[in-house]
Amino acid sequence: MTCVIQLTGGKDVGKTALAEKIIAKLKEEGYTVAAIKISHHDPEPPTKDTHRLRRAGADKVLFYNGEIYVLYTRSIDCRDVDADYVVVEGLRDKKVGYKIHIGPDPPPDADVVIEGPEGEVEVRCVEEDICKVLAVVATYRGRKVAD
Repeated sequence: MTCVIQLTGGKDVGKTALAEKIIAKLKEEGYTVAAIKISHHDPEPPTKDTHRLRRAGADKVLFYNGEIYVLYTRSIDCRDVDADYVVVEGLRDKKVGYKIHIGPDPPPDADVVIEGPEGEVEVRCVEEDICKVLAVVATYRGRKVAD
């Protein structure tokens, strides 16, 4: 089982800033951490080579810039997401872990509601099967992102 922390909130309320703080703290404590960013935006402009390769039909595109690897794939095996904690940014209408909502209009299933990313927030471990989490992610906008 993996501890799953979910961050929800409107645009520009500080979800990513809070995710950065949580991830840094967990890493400081020696945990392995994976992050899942849910978005309706493409991760890169259509003019970039990796986008063009994906558009051409490549099942997987591996990008490397000398420092980091980025793997673009149309599906993922949940066993490949091996971490003590997974931080999920998004999925407001679903609950996949300990749900922290930032800003106004919290969903009824939020465990914690905070005004912004500046304050302290208690993070609890809610253990979830990562395969089940990715199955929920896979339903986002009807796209297949998990096997």
